[in-house]
Formats: sequence, C-alpha cells, structure tokens
Amino acid sequence: MAWLGPLSGSLFTVVLWFGVARSSGSGWVQAVGALLAAVLAVGLVAPAFAARRLRVAVEACPADAVAGAPVSLQISVTGPARVSPLEPPGDPVIAGGSPRGRRTATVDVMPLGRGVLVSVAVDVATSVPFGMLWWSRQMRLPLPRPVHVAPRAGAPERAGTLPDPADGDSSGRQPAVIGEPRGVRPYQPGDRRRSVHWPATAHAAQLMVREAEAPLAEPAVVQVLLDRDPEEAERQAEQAMATGLRLLATGIPVLLVTTEVDGPHREVVADRIALGRRLAKAVPG
Repeated sequence: MAWLGPLSGSLFTVVLWFGVARSSGSGWVQAVGALLAAVLAVGLVAPAFAARRLRVAVEACPADAVAGAPVSLQISVTGPARVSPLEPPGDPVIAGGSPRGRRTATVDVMPLGRGVLVSVAVDVATSVPFGMLWWSRQMRLPLPRPVHVAPRAGAPERAGTLPDPADGDSSGRQPAVIGEPRGVRPYQPGDRRRSVHWPATAHAAQLMVREAEAPLAEPAVVQVLLDRDPEEAERQAEQAMATGLRLLATGIPVLLVTTEVDGPHREVVADRIALGRRLAKAVPG
C-alpha cells in the first residue's frame, strides 16, 4: 500500500511532537504542534477528494495504428495529475500547462495486438496540495473515434491457385485492363472474350479487343480464417497482413475475405490502411 508509509510517518511525527509539547509546557510548542498536525492532515486527506473531482478526457487520437507501435492520445485534465495508461499499457505522464482550467498532455499507449480500440483504461493520481501523498483512481476513457490497430506484418503465406470457372478463356491470359479506353487492337492469344469490341470486329473483319490506358491484374483472393486461440489468431492475421502487402506492392489488388462481428465480408482493398482496418476488425469465423 503506497499510502501506508507516509501515513505512519506522519502519525509518528504528530505523536512525538505531542509528547514534546506536554513535557515542555510551552504554549508556542503546542501551537506549532497543532499547526503541524493540521498541515499533515490536509496533506494526507485532501488528495483523496481532489482525485475524485478530477475529470479526464481524450481530445484527439489517430484513426489507424499498428500493433506493437505507440499510439499518441491527446488528453485534457481538470487539475494537476499523473495519468498512467493501463489498457493498453503505456508510460505515465504528468499533466501540466495552465495553472487554471484544463491541463493538456500527450499519452503514448502501446497496443499489444490487433483490434479496434474504442476506449482506454487509465490510472489518474494527484497529490495536491502539498505533494505528500498520492491518491489515485482508475477510469475508462472513451475515444473520440475508433482506432483500428492493424496486425504486424509477419511472414507472407505461400500463394496458392484456384481454378477459374470462366469457360472458353485461356489459362495464359493477357492482363485484364481497366481505365480510360485508349482504342482497339487486333485480338491476341490470351485476351478475354469480354474485351472483344464487336462493332470494330465487324468493321475490320477480324477480332478486335478494347485497349485501356492502364493495365491492372485480376484481384488475388486472400481468405483469412482466424483460430479461436488469441495467439494463433494474431499470428494468422500477421501472415495475412504480410501476404496482402506483398501483393499490393506488385500492383495486384487484393480481394480480402474475412469474418467480422456482423458476418462474412468480401471486399477489395487498395492500400495498407484499408488492409489493416479489415484485419483489425476480423474475428474467428
């Protein structure tokens, strides 16, 4: 108990001074002893009331984070206090600033795993007015917006292949193309049937296909099936994160298949942020 040492020391000092005052009989010694007892009583008890009156709020936070990396939260406190993050953990900070009104501080928390943070647990302590004894209480602070904590990037999964149900299309296709149409060109082995431009084909008397400005590969399907064991699920999410990042780096869009609280989700992710948010919300399915 942190308060036991200061309390026992203060009581010993008061009792010792009381004994000196009784033996000396001097009025000024008794007056100083009473003043000392009052100061000790206020210094020991007042922080308990101050701690109960403290109000702490998170004013700003990022929308995205990564497991194992610090997340900075801007907080405000109605009085001088020490704020220690508990869940997620972090280093304690002293809220300073204006002597009147709210104090501001930046608290760094460290999410240990992926997920969506909607609140943080902190321990708020104060020792006003004399700094003799710290009194504290735990609080859970809602965040102004959810923080999507993406998993770390682990070892990428070995890519597999799936049969293509498109009848009549060659297995060695030309890359699919999207974007602004640039024109038409003669058909080449591997072109998809859906890219055939029939009016141009009729005019040229040979198969013609549409050609676009920017080629883009077909999406690669990344299916994430998380285990119910939290440690295994974290490892699987890290593997999916690395696999998705590797595909995105090569220009291949990723069709991510996950299970969330409200059911299965299939969605194409275009960048690291979208990939991390989806994996942060994934649950065992």
